[in-house]
Amino acid sequence: MDQFIKNLKTLSNYYTQKEIAEKTGFSASSIANYISGKSQPSVLFLLQLKKIFRIDIDQFLTSDFQINHLGAKNYSYKKFIGSYIVYYYNSSAYKGKVGSYNYDILTFGIITITEEMDFSTASGIKALGLFMLKRSQAEEYLNTLNSFKGDLNKINEFYSQFENYYWGNLEQNQTQLFISLKNNNDKCMIILNNPPSDKKYIGGLGTVNSISRGREHVPCVQYILFSNSVFSLPDGEIYNLLSLGITEINAKSEITDLINLVKKLCLNNNTGLNEYQQKRIIEDSIKNIISDTVDANMFRFAKVSNIEDDNYYRLIKDADYE
Repeated sequence: MDQFIKNLKTLSNYYTQKEIAEKTGFSASSIANYISGKSQPSVLFLLQLKKIFRIDIDQFLTSDFQINHLGAKNYSYKKFIGSYIVYYYNSSAYKGKVGSYNYDILTFGIITITEEMDFSTASGIKALGLFMLKRSQAEEYLNTLNSFKGDLNKINEFYSQFENYYWGNLEQNQTQLFISLKNNNDKCMIILNNPPSDKKYIGGLGTVNSISRGREHVPCVQYILFSNSVFSLPDGEIYNLLSLGITEINAKSEITDLINLVKKLCLNNNTGLNEYQQKRIIEDSIKNIISDTVDANMFRFAKVSNIEDDNYYRLIKDADYE
């Protein structure tokens, strides 16, 4: 039965225990008991596996199960297991009151994705996290977690010492990874691109939906950067990375119009306008140009495209780490 349990665990990394239960007609608790070894499968269950998943029963009971033929569900949680440092903005900063280069709103956290020992989660995988950390804390904690080398007891003990730690689980489809986290006061959902490969996940760019803190407790969506290693980049560069760069604004025509207006008002003496009137016209023109230019270049939404995620993946892979 050890080989059966191992292969059923493999299957549950591609289809959740709930999905296996629904497809085979067995209860989720039965699937969990099979995976944990508390009970042995019936012949009917094996026949259902063969029918639903096109599984060779002899292979499933005697050798390592090959998952390649499962088609659209060909993905695994295993590649995500590990600890990550996360970079994001401190959403307690009040909207409209943050300076353009106020790097103090950059903040840090850690997230660990690990196998669940008692298989109480649907996928057998869980996530633990700490947020609102100083950079030095996050880097120290990441090194500490990595030193545990996957020891589940040590990882659980580490997070349990913090009253405000988060816990949750993972879901995925072929293109996205969803990390749902909560503690006694808060919930958040992180969405990352799911690389089309079984290679070890080292990080990437995603979004996090949470509740902002500070002056107002309101919904907040922002970019979040994952990395399994510590960046040696200064805070300012990470700050700019999370803003996805600064859009290059082409305002040549507006500048030309403004220059012509100034020439007309100030260099010609036949306008009949006094200095105050000329000043007000120029001020209003500058305000209108700025307003129109900003409005024309402002995105109403933002996307983490595959191209952007790949760029950040390469940055994580190629950057100099401490």
